[in-house]
This record gives sequence, C-alpha cells and structure tokens, in this order.
Amino acid sequence: MLKMNATEALRLSILVLEQKQFAEAKFLQEQLSITYENLKPINFLRNAINEITRPASLKDNLIQLALGLFTNYLSRKMLVKSSTNPLIRIAGIFVQHSLTKLVANNSTTIKNVIIHFFNLLSGKHRIQKD
Repeated sequence: MLKMNATEALRLSILVLEQKQFAEAKFLQEQLSITYENLKPINFLRNAINEITRPASLKDNLIQLALGLFTNYLSRKMLVKSSTNPLIRIAGIFVQHSLTKLVANNSTTIKNVIIHFFNLLSGKHRIQKD
C-alpha cells in the first residue's frame, strides 16, 4: 500500500510538472509572437514614428534642438568669426565646444526655465495668493 501511494504521488508530481511545462511553453510562444510582430520593419517604423510624434516628446525634442542650435550659433557668431587671428579663432572653438557641452549636460534645467518663462509670457502660469 505504501508503494502505491509513492507511485501515485510521483505520477501526480509528473502531471503537475507537465502542466507547468505546457503553460510556460504557451507563454513563451506568445512572447515570441509579440516579439516577432514588433520586429517587423513596418511595425518597427510605426513604433518609431509614434514615439517621435508624441506631443510631449516632440515638444521636448524641439526645445532641446532649438536650444542647442541657438547656443551653437550664438557662440560661433560671438567668438569664432569675430577675429581673423588664428589663435583667437582656435580659442573661440574651444569655448564654443565648452558652451555646447554645458548646455547639453544641463538641457533639462535650461528647458524647464525656458518653459516657465514662456508660460509666464503667455499667461498660463498664475501666481497663487495665500
């Protein structure tokens, strides 16, 4: 009788493991199907376009791009092209690179200040009185 219970317990354990294996295989197959669909070129392109054109990310990207272009243009006009001396021009290029790097490293802070400034100008930001 004891052997029958051990055999029965073993069969039950095997059945449970087979069901677990079947469920994991089904889950893995679903994940493979999802991955395959996402890696299709048309879906990959569609996801990339959706990511780019999302309003919040588009606004952030445009602000960062404009900020970088403005900084680069301004520093080039003020420092690099204002002199004919090659040493001053080289120094201006290094200063321009440093300013661009500074803006790139602090872009979120600068972006938040610019957004706050535009909100103040457009009247969207109201000062709350206590």
